[in-house]
Amino acid sequence: MYSQTRAVFNGANRLKINFPAVAIIVPAYNAAGTLRICLNALIQQNYPSEKFQVLVVNDGSTDATSALFRQMNLPENFKLLEHRKNRGLASARNTGIQGADAEIVIFLDSDMEVATDFTIRHVSWYIQSEVVGVVGELLPAPENTYDKYQRYLYESRRGARVIGKNHSLPFQYFIFGLTSMRRLALERIGAFDAAINQYGGEDTEMAYRLWQEFPTGLFFDPEIRVIHHHYRPFQQVLKIVEQFGRRVAPYLVRKHPELRGLYGVQFIKPRSGSQMKIKPWIGRALQTDFAFEMFWFLFEITPYPLSNFLVRGLLASALIRGMSNAQD
Repeated sequence: MYSQTRAVFNGANRLKINFPAVAIIVPAYNAAGTLRICLNALIQQNYPSEKFQVLVVNDGSTDATSALFRQMNLPENFKLLEHRKNRGLASARNTGIQGADAEIVIFLDSDMEVATDFTIRHVSWYIQSEVVGVVGELLPAPENTYDKYQRYLYESRRGARVIGKNHSLPFQYFIFGLTSMRRLALERIGAFDAAINQYGGEDTEMAYRLWQEFPTGLFFDPEIRVIHHHYRPFQQVLKIVEQFGRRVAPYLVRKHPELRGLYGVQFIKPRSGSQMKIKPWIGRALQTDFAFEMFWFLFEITPYPLSNFLVRGLLASALIRGMSNAQD
């Protein structure tokens, strides 16, 4: 193991066999179906076991998540932390942070499977003093249905892939399901916003505060590959996005008004003054059942990658419909 570790560090021309303490935080809610895969991969990390800990936070699961953890006979550096009730991803990650004793904190979702060099590849970035956070590349699990929406997620040029490896990332591309951070940066910006207990938004809000403090400190490494053992049909995704628009996005915009553009508020309510009112008209059109059904019909008959435009249209429509309903 140590020879492999030296090879990775030396080959990357990074650290000189210096192993900082690492904590891997795994929030788990009703994760019995995937947690074993996730933890088995973490057992295989080519990183000194005395230098990293895995903290699984059972967020009030109603399935066998806790029992599965206990049955696996895991090493001593694997620990289970528990919430009696489901409190959401932000609270689960905060509990993990509170229990972590490490220089570098890695956040990993419970439905993800990592390679043996996952930890060491993250750590190897931090020899560069300007780096405060790193996000990896998400890949689809082979057992999952691979439809046009999945191809949009995993193949299209979007998100951090547009920026690439050698440039700092905008905050909206820094997604916490497969992300590492310096502990000192976490201490400087504070915890995840536990008021966000619905699906989505807690990672963007945290990333935004992190980016405000360290605007050139976030990076993407496509060689940190993580397999995602989760599949959501696109229709279900659209319902979730609409719910996010109704329940979470308005809160984020109230907390950070400068994020209006990110969530399309201008398509619902224009700013005062002489600003053109065309965007609200577009927003009203996107809210209609006719527009949504037309986008969906075109999506179903359009081949990939031309369908990507329609994916974005449907996602925008779902978000705006949700935010518009929140104002009723």
